[in-house]
Formats: sequence, C-alpha cells, structure tokens
Amino acid sequence: MLSKHAFAYFLSHGVPALVSFASIAIFTRLLSPEEYGMYALVFAVAGMVNAVLFEWLKLSLLRYYPKFKEDNRFLETIKLSFLALIVATFVVGLITMFFFQGKEFSPIFIFLTLLFSWTQSWNSINLTLMRAKLSPKSYGMLAFSRTTLGLVLGTAFIYAGFAEIGLLSGLILAFWITLLMPTLKYWKLGVNLKAFHSDYLKQFLKYGMPLTITLLMGVIIHNSDRLIINYLLDTSATGIYAVTYDLSEQTIFTLMMIINLAAFPIAVKVMEEKGEIAAYEQVRKNTSLIFLIALPAVAGFVLIATNISHLFLGESFREDALVLMPYIAIGALLKGFKLYSVDIMFHLKQKTALQIFPVIVAAVLNVALNFLLIPKCGIEGAAIATVVAYAAAVVMSWIIVHIQIHPLPFPAKDFIKVVTASTAMGLALWPLQDKTGVLFLIGQLVVGGITFLLAAIVLNIMNARTILMKRLKKTL
Repeated sequence: MLSKHAFAYFLSHGVPALVSFASIAIFTRLLSPEEYGMYALVFAVAGMVNAVLFEWLKLSLLRYYPKFKEDNRFLETIKLSFLALIVATFVVGLITMFFFQGKEFSPIFIFLTLLFSWTQSWNSINLTLMRAKLSPKSYGMLAFSRTTLGLVLGTAFIYAGFAEIGLLSGLILAFWITLLMPTLKYWKLGVNLKAFHSDYLKQFLKYGMPLTITLLMGVIIHNSDRLIINYLLDTSATGIYAVTYDLSEQTIFTLMMIINLAAFPIAVKVMEEKGEIAAYEQVRKNTSLIFLIALPAVAGFVLIATNISHLFLGESFREDALVLMPYIAIGALLKGFKLYSVDIMFHLKQKTALQIFPVIVAAVLNVALNFLLIPKCGIEGAAIATVVAYAAAVVMSWIIVHIQIHPLPFPAKDFIKVVTASTAMGLALWPLQDKTGVLFLIGQLVVGGITFLLAAIVLNIMNARTILMKRLKKTL
C-alpha cells in the first residue's frame, strides 16, 4: 500500500516539482538577483505568517479527518476558523502599514504578503484534505494546475514590465483560479455559524498549537537566513541565496515529502486500527523508503551540481550557487529525516509539545550562527548555519523520542545498504561531474540511476532482489 501511494504521489507531486524547476530557470533569467531577492523576502515573511497562524489548522485536518470525516461540522469548523484568521491578519496588516517604511515594507508589499499567505494557506488546506482522503490523483491535479498556471502568469507579468511584483501577482492569481473548483466542491461558498463546533476547535488547538511553535521555529531556521542576509549584506545576495536554496532543497526535500505524503496517513490509520507496535513498524518501513530515495538523490545532486546550476540558473546566480549547493542538500536531508521519521513519533502519540524544545534551540542556534558566520563567510556562512541547526534538532529530537516515547524504529541495515549503493553510484558519476548540457544531464541521470538500481538489487535493499526474483519466476 505504501509503495503504491508513494508512486501515485511521485506522479502527482513530482510533475509539479519539475514545473517549479522550470520556473526557477525562467525567473532567474528574467529577474535580477535584487528583484528575485525582493520576491524571496515576501515569500519568507508569508511563510512565517502561515506557520504561526494557519498551519495548525492544516495539521489538525490531517490528523483528525479519519476520525471525524462523517461529521459535517468538522470541515465547517476548519473553514470558519480559517476565515476568522484572515480577518485578524488583515487588521494586523493595516496596522503594520502605518509603522513600517521603506521598499521592503511598503503598503503594496505588505498587501501582497497577506494575499500570498492567505491563498497559499488555503491551497495547503485543500491539498491536505485530498491527502487525508488518500486521493493522490486530486492532489496532483491541483498541484500541477497551480504550478503550471503560476509559471505562465508570473512569466507574462514579468514580461509586461512588473518585475517581482508581477511575479507575485501572477502566482497569487494562479492560486485563486485553481482553488475555485475544490472550494466549491468541498467547502461551499456560504458559512454556517451554527455548524461551528467549539469542542473540535479546542481539540485542534490542543494538538496544533504546540506544532505551531515547532513550525515557526522550523520556518525561522528555513527563512531567517534570508532576512539576516538582506540586513547584513544586500537584496542581491538574498536573491542568490534564496534561489539556490529553493532549487537545492526542492530537489531533495520534495522527494522525501512525496514519500511522507503517502506514508503518514497510512501510519495514522495503522495506529488507529492496529495499535502502537504495528504503527512503529510502519514508521520503520517509511524511513527505509525515505532513505532509499533521499540518500542517492543527495549524492547525485552534489556530484552533478555544476550541470544543474548551468541548466537551471541564470548566469549571475551560478558561481555562488555551486558553493552553496552541497550544504543545502545535506541540510534538506537532515530536515526531511527529522520531520518525516523522528517527528512522526510525536504525532502518532499526540505528544507534539515535546517537539518544541529541540526546534527552539535549533532556531536560536541558527540565528546566532548566521550573525556570526555571514560577516566572515558571506552567504556560505548562512548555509553552514542551517546544516548545524538541523543536525542539532535531529539529535535532540531523537533523544527525546527515545526517552519519552519509544526507541526510534531506525532501519539500520537498510541505511547501511543504501549508503553503500549511493557510494557506488557516486563513483560511477565521478568522471561525469564537470560535464554540462541537457544530453550530459540525461547521461548522468541514466548512469547514476542504473548503477544505484543494480547495487540495490545486489544488496537486496528492502527485499528488492527477492521481489524481483519472484516476479521473474512468475513471468517466466
């Protein structure tokens, strides 16, 4: 079931990810580093707003949908809570406009940040609902249509001469257009105040508010470096760092997220139906599959970084990007492992408050290291700070899980096998690491993929050889 759903989410999320890569390639050729940096700042602030105010609703929807899906009041409570938060943030936004001056915090950028935050949050809630329904096809349709339309509209508005404001406007408009159908289908346009269930809201807050703090700290680790770079250096450096981060993390983290999109709902279902031991075994299988995908992806990405930067980034971004890519790829691996392997244990036991301490420490460490390292090492210092912060968060979270919940079901044998197979793949790619061009990229992917696949079969990773032999016997 896990492999089937993971493959479905690979198709439904992988294709939109490819569109996102195309967007980066196009936008970095149409925008200057300074213009892209301004877009990245709006994106970062919107991400913090989402983490503080909206993410707890999305996470509560995912956790409790299997339990309350038959009650119409459940979704109505989610919708009314979301609308109340929109009103609250709009009031705060109006007040903020009177206290901040300068280009970064002009009324137009505050307004675009609020719009971007609202639409992005509503999109996430709809995607989460489709995920909770175990419907990767609907998930993929919404994700693909939004990213594709965003690319088209964003590019058109940039060509029209609106630069980063045009890009933001195009992305927001794409959200609105693609969210119309799922909004009408699942949520309706009207509101029913009588359907609001305060007990549901209390349960959401109890489960979700600790996660809000956790997510906020995660967003600080993810986005604070951009704000600090902009403060200590300039907007151009922010743009170079942000686009490299987006490209590198999307490649690694998206693959891990695809596995989790399928894996987490299954783990929750197993927990509800079969109990803790079965759920922990499911977490072990989920982690094995995450490593099977992520470790070779990190190794391959680092080795062919020259070609990736050549194909997907504008010329003014490439030189610095090559320095940053290895750090960001490793940071994405650590982040994904923490979120999708370690933190899952907190979610299953509904002890999300235990997540808070590690991410607070990691966030403070990240900010401190940014202020320490950026003046000395430039934007490379920000990347180093991120890796150290995520490593610290992983270690602390792992210790807390072991002491407070259950020893982490870590697949040690599969991990060693995947590392060995990834090393073999790296050796095969080594002679090709400096080659550039589309044909060489295809060749690098083919050589790396075949080498890793053969190594996985020889090492029998996740019973790959056993399954293959059974299917061959059945076919013959």
